Amino acid sequence: MPFVAGAVDAHGNPIESWGDPVTKGIYALDPGSTSEPREGQDRVIVEPAVYMPADVIFGSRDLVIARGKAYTVEGVTRDWRHPRLGRIGNVATLRRVEG
Repeated sequence: MPFVAGAVDAHGNPIESWGDPVTKGIYALDPGSTSEPREGQDRVIVEPAVYMPADVIFGSRDLVIARGKAYTVEGVTRDWRHPRLGRIGNVATLRRVEG
C-alpha cells in the first residue's frame, strides 16, 4: 500500500496513512534475518528481502503484505543484477517489528 504523505486526521493533526492496496507480482521472498535487541526490550525485528520485476518500485514508507504479514519498506528499491545475465529486476528490504 503506498504511503500517503501529508495525511491529517479529522482535527487536522498529522497522521500516517496509506492508500488502497495494489497487487504486484514478485519473484521471491527471502526470509532474511531476525534480531532481538537485548537491553530490556522484548521484541523481534524481521528483515526479509523481496525480489520483483523491474517495473515494480516501492517507496521508502510503503506497506507490503507478503505471506499474510505486513512489512514496511526499508530504504529504497534497488537494482537486482545477475553477475552474467545483467539486470533481472528490483529488490527491496522489508522490516517488521514484533513486540
